[in-house]
Amino acid sequence: MELYVNGKLAQKGQEVTTFRGEKAILTGWKEPHKTSSTGKVYITKIKTGYEGEYYPSVINAKFQ
Repeated sequence: MELYVNGKLAQKGQEVTTFRGEKAILTGWKEPHKTSSTGKVYITKIKTGYEGEYYPSVINAKFQ
């Protein structure tokens, strides 16, 4: 299973934009552990340096 952001294969370290328009760096992800799960993505917001765990949809991403 691979992570896609905006329809393109994701890479650690790439710049992404949240649904709120915040720029961030994709630092990693955790694949879904069961079919009803979405998995998680890990990002660091560029402006604040805040690191967090989010649902993939926050950065327009999904696992396929």
